[in-house]
Amino acid sequence: MSSKFTDIGKEENNEATTDSGFISDYLTSTEITQELASHPEIQSIVEEEEEKENMQLPLDSGVCLSFSELSLEKSDLNNLSKPQIKTTSCTTTSNKENTEIWRKYYEQDKDGDTFFSRHLHVTIVCGRKELVEALVKIAPHHRLLDTPNDDAQTPLHLAVETHQHQIVRLLLVAGAKKSPRDIRGNTPLHVACQNGDIDCIKALLDPVQKIERDLLNLSYQPPQIYNDVDLNQWNYVGQTCVHVAASNGHVDVLRHLYWYGANINAREGCSGYTALHFAVENRHEEAVKFLLDECPKLDVNVTTYGGKSALQTTPYISQAMTSMLTVNGVSPYNSEDEYDDESDDDEMLYNPVLPVRNMVGATA
Repeated sequence: MSSKFTDIGKEENNEATTDSGFISDYLTSTEITQELASHPEIQSIVEEEEEKENMQLPLDSGVCLSFSELSLEKSDLNNLSKPQIKTTSCTTTSNKENTEIWRKYYEQDKDGDTFFSRHLHVTIVCGRKELVEALVKIAPHHRLLDTPNDDAQTPLHLAVETHQHQIVRLLLVAGAKKSPRDIRGNTPLHVACQNGDIDCIKALLDPVQKIERDLLNLSYQPPQIYNDVDLNQWNYVGQTCVHVAASNGHVDVLRHLYWYGANINAREGCSGYTALHFAVENRHEEAVKFLLDECPKLDVNVTTYGGKSALQTTPYISQAMTSMLTVNGVSPYNSEDEYDDESDDDEMLYNPVLPVRNMVGATA
């Protein structure tokens, strides 16, 4: 699914009603159908698929999904107490049909879309949290929540991009991966830091509680162990989340990242800039002040790969910022320049000048 739906979602969010929490009351199949049909993008997707074939989809999770009427029905597919039935030609045929059904509705096409993912992506960017929850509940496995669009954006990326922290939390509790990369190498946390979205950052970083999993009542077993978000993961230009936050002057974001244990002295991959270098270069005085005053672990002597201190990233900074940096021990000199000056002096001391021979005297 293309990221064109993001703009639709922003318009829809302005009209959306406020939800009391990220875990809503369970919706009936009729309500789901009515809500899905009410949005033109979703309706066009449904009609497109129904033109190919109008059929029901039995899932191994015990959920039966009809695309002409999305329904949630219990079945005995996973009833382990039932006596096993011997495989016959009929059951073999049924398994083959189920495989074809799986491929039709859950296998990605040439654009990276699946029928399920398109519904999920559209409902997320449109801000329909109750529909997102309903779709999550009928998914047979949590890995399907990580299906990306053609910009490599997963549902979690889309939820963060559209500032929907409740959906972010819902997806995480349901088992979505926390740190997938989009086409630029940005994780959802990178996107949240770019936007200065504290609510989404908290939703991404707070540990998942057992009560959250129980309340969601999924049709599949969610992960029992959730991997932590990698706070120091690079995007494809070598920036961690603290670099993104410092570049944009988001002080509250920097504060939260520091609390959660992000490396405040991390160098970015291209030039070796730290968060302090980025804050100074972009002249974000409040961010510089926060880094110097509230981050005891900050090392002001870290230089770039070229040996530049934070004071040398740009000459166009205020006198107040210059004083702030120098008082805290930031050197105004380039370490390589100092080394070059000393080596030049050594060369002058130990490089003798050879005398020019007198050609007349030489021939005498």
